Formats: sequence, structure tokens, C-alpha cells
Amino acid sequence: MNDLTNKKLISIIDELIEEKLSIDENFLRFTFYEVRVKKGVKDEEEKDFLKLAENKLNNMNYIVYFQDQEFTYNEARRRVQINELLIAVKRR
Repeated sequence: MNDLTNKKLISIIDELIEEKLSIDENFLRFTFYEVRVKKGVKDEEEKDFLKLAENKLNNMNYIVYFQDQEFTYNEARRRVQINELLIAVKRR
């Protein structure tokens, strides 16, 4: 991944996190539509986007789940759906 792509992806991640935190700081949901369509992340950039987002969210004290992984939130068992790239749940 080159520096320009890296900076672009980090900027997109920061924007999305800021938007999500204003809605619910305990549960952040990144959809395919938001990332790929609205923010313009290309297919070949998606893997790097997810790695960078996971790293940043882990550093912010979130547990990160990817497509088709199961997790528990508000005492309910859930699964990251096919239209969701990433779910982050704040550690308690």
C-alpha cells in the first residue's frame, strides 16, 4: 500500500468513525454501501481499509468483528451481516 492510498484510507476511516461516534459511541457499524459507494473505497483497497480500521478501533478500545462473525451486544447474540464490512463494539 502506498503512502497516498494509506493517507486516503485513514482519512475515510477517521470521517466514518467521527460520524458513527455521534450516533452511538458503543456500537459502530460500517456498511458496504458507506465504505465502497459513498466513500469510494475500491475493491483492491478494501482489505487495507479493514486492516487500518481494525487497528485504529482496537487502539480506541473496541472489539472488531468482520462479515459473518458472531458477537454479543446488549445481551443479544448477533452476526455481522453480508452488507456490513465491520462492526465495532466498545469494550466495557
